[in-house]
Amino acid sequence: MVTDEHFPHQDDRARSVAMQIVHDFDPDVRICGSDGMDFYALSKFDKDPARMTSSKLQMEIDYWKAGQREWCDASPNAKPLFLLGNHEDRLRKYLWRHPELADLNALKLENVLDFKKLKIGNPDGTEILFHDQLLIRHGERIRQHSGYTAKAELEREFYSISILTGHTHRGGVHYATTRKGVVEAHECFCLCRLDPEYILNPNWQQGIVLTEVDKHSLSIVDIPFHPRGDKLIARWNNTEYIS
Repeated sequence: MVTDEHFPHQDDRARSVAMQIVHDFDPDVRICGSDGMDFYALSKFDKDPARMTSSKLQMEIDYWKAGQREWCDASPNAKPLFLLGNHEDRLRKYLWRHPELADLNALKLENVLDFKKLKIGNPDGTEILFHDQLLIRHGERIRQHSGYTAKAELEREFYSISILTGHTHRGGVHYATTRKGVVEAHECFCLCRLDPEYILNPNWQQGIVLTEVDKHSLSIVDIPFHPRGDKLIARWNNTEYIS
């Protein structure tokens, strides 16, 4: 799962490592969105004037679309499915504050982000379900420690299904044994920069999560990225990836 790139505040080193791994994994499905866009200009929060110079709305959109083309090159056999994050949802909230614009087709998220041209499915961005075994959502909950949000997501579903979630910018996992077997929830890291202006030294981790799922089995692999000097390093499948 690719989550929380926050264009134009993505970390290109982290994205490079993730793309190398995804290229070798060669997935059938790739999750996009999930706070891929920051939509900083549409936020109702106070804005840093310096940051606004790199967060002009059209610039963000163009960066995100260029990033999607890079992901398509890295995973040519994958069907991209969109997952709505709270940052992409800023467009809807902005239009609700300006309802005179809300019925313009050009301002629908799937048109603003060129879903059709980029061949992106799941345009309404709702949760994605695989084989009644795995539920993927961006997530709304954030707890203080790694794995605590994963636990909260399992509780929300009454431990009925395994879950992948973004939103926290952390890695973390929580397991539970139920009468139907083991369920698990994973917080799927982030691929954005780790130096936001609104928090000092955030407890975030960069990485990616790979999943294999069918009607009978589920395998989820968490791959954190580690700094080494000015490089990022990850290991998967007996291979070292570096950017």
